[in-house]
Amino acid sequence: MTPRVVHAVDQFLARSETFVYTIVTGHQRYEASVLCHARANADEFPFPRVHVQPKPVSRRTPAWWMAALAERATGRSPWRRGVDAALSRVDPVVVHAHFGPIGCEMIPVTRAAGLPLVTSLYGVDAAVLPYLPQWRARYARLFREGDLFLAEGPEMRKKVIAAGAPADRTCVHPIALNLSKYPRWSPDGSATVLFAGRFVEKKGLLDAIAAFGLARAQMPRARLTIVGGGGGEDDARARVSELGLADAVEFVGMQPHADVIRRLSAAAVFIHPSVTAGDGDSEGGAPTILLEAQAIGTPIVTTRHADIPHVVPEGPGVYLCAEHDVDALGRSLVAAMESGIPSSAAHVIAHHDAANVVPRLEDLYTRVVEGAAMAQGARR
Repeated sequence: MTPRVVHAVDQFLARSETFVYTIVTGHQRYEASVLCHARANADEFPFPRVHVQPKPVSRRTPAWWMAALAERATGRSPWRRGVDAALSRVDPVVVHAHFGPIGCEMIPVTRAAGLPLVTSLYGVDAAVLPYLPQWRARYARLFREGDLFLAEGPEMRKKVIAAGAPADRTCVHPIALNLSKYPRWSPDGSATVLFAGRFVEKKGLLDAIAAFGLARAQMPRARLTIVGGGGGEDDARARVSELGLADAVEFVGMQPHADVIRRLSAAAVFIHPSVTAGDGDSEGGAPTILLEAQAIGTPIVTTRHADIPHVVPEGPGVYLCAEHDVDALGRSLVAAMESGIPSSAAHVIAHHDAANVVPRLEDLYTRVVEGAAMAQGARR
């Protein structure tokens, strides 16, 4: 019988989390199911085995109080009963939680069910949340009882261990890409600089705008297209206005993943100047879109931040700058557009091909399943 894994996520699937979809759809020796609080963008990310179990999160809603009363009366919330029923139906041998808060949520569930738990951490969930009072105890239990913790690169692994995860249960496991889905770089001649990401501080959008302003002073034809959304949009638009760039910058909002890839393949250069945010938040590892740009061959301007230097090797078509070095970012944009040299796909082929990465993940599942079975046998 094919062993089964349940991937636990908050929402299946946010457009910024395509790396989860690559794993879920890339399994070879395990059958995957998904457990989530809500489903989104199902037309973009179709998958048949998705179990949606809503969970009220705000005390301001009647649903939260009804769930609290039910938990007090029966010992289990409606969400917990639904999750337990879903796991009973699927009958997995392992659960893989994506992001720390979901790992915290699933640790009591998996302990009660006797299932091993693998947790992947990706950024703010290791750099900030474990240190906040409201999360400290929950993370302590997760790191104490979780079976395995995954980080996408060596710098991220250091952050996960610093947050409290045991070093002997924390390993590097790279982001996976389905390389067959990416077109080759074919710039459309419009001298477009592309930024794509959430409008949060660590993505460096304000630096990207300022760097574009410097580059455009030398290359008047250049235009900046900004894909994404978030709370920082007002600040970004204000920066565009302050620099007199309104006629050269276009905000296109959140877009389907396929559209982002189309824009990436047509752009003259992709800029993503990640930084460490004021509250300590960071990429943790590296943005998946930097791997996708390499898979396509789009020239890249980015920063020496977190695991970016490990997964975006500096070389032809790749420019790494110090965080917040707007002058260097601007010069790099000009150099990338003037040279027209593509980035190389060699690194992602060697280290991020889903055909190789997902089977290695399945090896890790098998290891924790066998380890859990041995531990249970020893306790008998």
